[in-house]
Amino acid sequence: DIKPHKGHYALVKLESIGKLKAIITQNIDDLHQKAGSKNVLELHGNISHFYCLACGKKQKENFSCSCGGITRPPVTLYGENLDEEVVELAIDAIKKADTLIVAGTSLTVYPAAYYIQYFKGKNLVIINADETKYDQYATLVIRDSFAEVMSYAIQK
Repeated sequence: DIKPHKGHYALVKLESIGKLKAIITQNIDDLHQKAGSKNVLELHGNISHFYCLACGKKQKENFSCSCGGITRPPVTLYGENLDEEVVELAIDAIKKADTLIVAGTSLTVYPAAYYIQYFKGKNLVIINADETKYDQYATLVIRDSFAEVMSYAIQK
């Protein structure tokens, strides 16, 4: 029963005025789309539905497929490879970015944390409650809640 917070809605506003080109997330909760974001690259997939590995049938909730196949959500589990197409789109978006905001992550989960190396733009902004090993490379580091910071930022 989790719902998008004001940080998610701030990103929707930034996307709607053309300031945000893509959201790259490791989260599988579908909250960015529920808030209204359009260009969301989900590195680990999402739990918005389940599908049958045998026949491909999809449903919103877990189900026993009539074909007898195994069902699962389209998420990347530990030990599985990330979707190559999504990874390529994410890296391309990072390469093209003038400003990259990295928020709500310790930057310790790989391979996603590695993608920051592709950023060659002007401004790296890190918003996280705790220190990250990339803070020294950032133009701006904010140690606070992503939701609070982004909500405040769009008001100014």
